Amino acid sequence: MALFWRNGYAGTGIADLEEATGLGRQSLYGAFGDKRALFEKVVEHYENAVLRPGLLDVLEAPGSARKNLERMFEIWEQVASSPDFNGCLVGNCVAEMSAREPEVAELLGPKLVMMEGWLRRTLERAQRAGEVPKKLDVKAVAQAILAMSQGLSVVARVNRDKSFVRAVVSSAARLLDGP
Repeated sequence: MALFWRNGYAGTGIADLEEATGLGRQSLYGAFGDKRALFEKVVEHYENAVLRPGLLDVLEAPGSARKNLERMFEIWEQVASSPDFNGCLVGNCVAEMSAREPEVAELLGPKLVMMEGWLRRTLERAQRAGEVPKKLDVKAVAQAILAMSQGLSVVARVNRDKSFVRAVVSSAARLLDGP
């Protein structure tokens, strides 16, 4: 997972996978079929090991939905400013591969839709609780927050300046208050 996350799909070769796993080429092919099949397993593992605990569990924590969203923004700021930040595996690979390998885009697109759904449900819960304006277009705000998070994930790989990261996160947080 770390190789694909750091190097991208195209930037991760079979030799890299052999070295990282300690498996020979034949064993890799025997266990996974091919690089894309291994990548599919990596994406599922990423969802369960990173996305669900790092996003869904934060958003669905007990208590205030708005506070959960604000906590998510705090986590973004901490993570995107860290020196070893690699962005989002899903977003990185979508940006890298969607035009060249439609099958990879078909695998990753639903993950973005899933994350948008998590955000939308949390915004709806906040709206029902009166924590965000009733007029807030929760679908549009969820889409905007997702787009900002993915953009930050890409740009912060080269610009970890704390003031830049803070400005992006603050702008995303202001979306909760509506137009």
